[in-house]
Amino acid sequence: MNRICITTILSTFIFLSYSGLTLAEKLNEVSATLTVQVGPSADSSGESGQPIKGARIIVINSLGKVLGTELTNSKGIAKIKVTVKKDPLFPKKQMGEVTIITVANGYNEQIDFSVPINEFNDHTARDSVSLWIVDRKRRNEPHFTNGSYHRLTVYEMLDDYAKKVGLTRQKIMVDAGAEPPWGPELKK
Repeated sequence: MNRICITTILSTFIFLSYSGLTLAEKLNEVSATLTVQVGPSADSSGESGQPIKGARIIVINSLGKVLGTELTNSKGIAKIKVTVKKDPLFPKKQMGEVTIITVANGYNEQIDFSVPINEFNDHTARDSVSLWIVDRKRRNEPHFTNGSYHRLTVYEMLDDYAKKVGLTRQKIMVDAGAEPPWGPELKK
């Protein structure tokens, strides 16, 4: 009888401890549907052009883990469900943040750092990405926003994630000595 009583108490304690840990972890997580709209950057006339179909979106959490990748549809939109850790910088908000890498054929890469997730407590997140058209006569470098990083630091990061995801380089000729930008196709 004593054994049964002790076993029951220990089992209950372990169950409640485990349940509490799971609840605490859930309270520290933020989930949302991230919607990314991709289009070309405005030209000299101010026109921004049609949405970009087939752009690859790569979402990375603050710990460096790839959360997902998706291609944009004919409207230049990709939707990705994400779950991230709550950002301690905003203790009164149930929000987190991600980094988004966007690549598309004929365009330079774009990295958006610190994209808010669930900022308005509606389980949504949005990012609007403008890609620059590749100019074969110029040095085509990735563009990035919301970061005060040295450009070479960003290029290294981009190359690391492009390789992790399995991206291939675009099949275009660019200035001698420069590699073409990453494209949306994955290695086979």
